[in-house]
Amino acid sequence: MSNDNLTDITLKQVRGYLRDHPTFLDENPDILETMIVHHKTDGAVSLIERQLSVLRDRNKEIGDQLDLLVETAQNNELMFVKTRQLIIDLLEAPNLPALVETLYDSLGVDFGIESYSLTLFANEKKLKKMMANVTSFEDAKTQVPALIDSDRSICGPRQDSEVDFLFGESHQPIKSVAAVIIRKKTTFGILSLGNADPEFYSSDMGTLFLDYVADVLSRLLPQHLEVKS
Repeated sequence: MSNDNLTDITLKQVRGYLRDHPTFLDENPDILETMIVHHKTDGAVSLIERQLSVLRDRNKEIGDQLDLLVETAQNNELMFVKTRQLIIDLLEAPNLPALVETLYDSLGVDFGIESYSLTLFANEKKLKKMMANVTSFEDAKTQVPALIDSDRSICGPRQDSEVDFLFGESHQPIKSVAAVIIRKKTTFGILSLGNADPEFYSSDMGTLFLDYVADVLSRLLPQHLEVKS
């Protein structure tokens, strides 16, 4: 069979398919982007106009994606600046009460976190009065065993008794929690964030910021608690 005959069969097949499936191009707009069509119309919307419409939509989609990337980059830069300042301020804190106050001020003011708490495992009688909760490791292991035994941050709804332990019984309504153990050989405490929205902190969210702050605290707390790390 000659190439001409093959071409004729192919053309007939294409023509027949398009005739039998009149919505094919509408359902496959990406094909319009590669077609070359002379602009000739008798009042109906021509293929060339349809191509332009598809390209405009695609350009808008690309523009929206670019705007999102720029916004994400700006947010990441702002997060980096705030986090850097927090770390500097924590390093310069002269004592444990000042360190806790610095941490709380940054979480609440700079990062706009709704609820937050630092729970330290120590003897309260040996520490100066401060904003952090102070309890024993044994008590924590009884009250929040899943968190104590976890090797990573835990995010999501928690039982009321666990929320009361982490944030104190006078806390604002908290329905979801992000918490991480502060440890470096020794376990020093728990850093907790809370929100009234039950879906605000979820198991599939990223915890890079929380983990990073916990890592920094695990290096700073030993000198304030006078224990070996």
